[in-house]
Amino acid sequence: MTVDDIDIISPQCHRNSNIGDLHWASTLALGSAWMFEVPPYVRLRRLWLRRALRGYPLYDPPHKVEERLLPREQAVENFDYFMRVREERVAYFKNWLHRNFWTVVTLDETGVRALNTWGNRFAGFLLTADANARVTDSFFTYDPPWTGEAAVYNVLFDMGITLGEVIIANCPKLHWGVDPASAVLPRTARMLKKSQGMSFQRPELTGFENPGVTVHPLHGVHGFARQMLLYATTWSGHERYWRCARHVRRNIRWELLNTFSAVLRDYHTPFVDPLREQMTAQEYLTLVDKMESGEEG
Repeated sequence: MTVDDIDIISPQCHRNSNIGDLHWASTLALGSAWMFEVPPYVRLRRLWLRRALRGYPLYDPPHKVEERLLPREQAVENFDYFMRVREERVAYFKNWLHRNFWTVVTLDETGVRALNTWGNRFAGFLLTADANARVTDSFFTYDPPWTGEAAVYNVLFDMGITLGEVIIANCPKLHWGVDPASAVLPRTARMLKKSQGMSFQRPELTGFENPGVTVHPLHGVHGFARQMLLYATTWSGHERYWRCARHVRRNIRWELLNTFSAVLRDYHTPFVDPLREQMTAQEYLTLVDKMESGEEG
């Protein structure tokens, strides 16, 4: 075992099982009778998180509908609410992590590493499942509301805000925006608007030298939580993790840190596509738009 595997896989927690896809792992959210598939230390972490969630503040935008379905005006109203509460929520989340888990998140790489490490242990519990043990779309649809069992989505959302704020602190030209794609990549925007669970018209980071580039911290932490649910919450998930090559395990474990590092690299040393030198800026964006939307074979 390498240092990269600590906290995802316990060296003594490994046994044979052929069960453990995301469908099965999501039984954790239901408190299923099949708890024999869950390592004891994972159960303790889940209980620890549930107790810490008491009194966690609700994220309460005015329009609790998947933002891609909203008219532009209502999506902007949700965004305005986000901008009003984001600093307060980040401060609460950071204090909550420190008070309940002794985790300190600073606005630098060390802070992202700490956030990532906490997520390795707990992010797999920040999802809920429906009656068929499938992960719900509540993170995107606000349905069921983020109360009771679904209160975990308030934490997951704040985790994404915090990651975004750390990125902004290190890339000062970046800022939160809503649907920057429509202005420069209209075909891609139309495709995203039709795509469920793609965070269209949710807050994202924009301001790169290339106007077609954005970063999606809110969407990214949801994907990270699904990875942790799949690999870090069941015996069979542990087996699946160990079957991965070492570099794949590192990517699974350090997903948030890798995202942060990639954004800093692209921000400070942006990639220049040779095609940009052969056409105007608008021609290049049109080409990218066709490729991203699938219209350019």
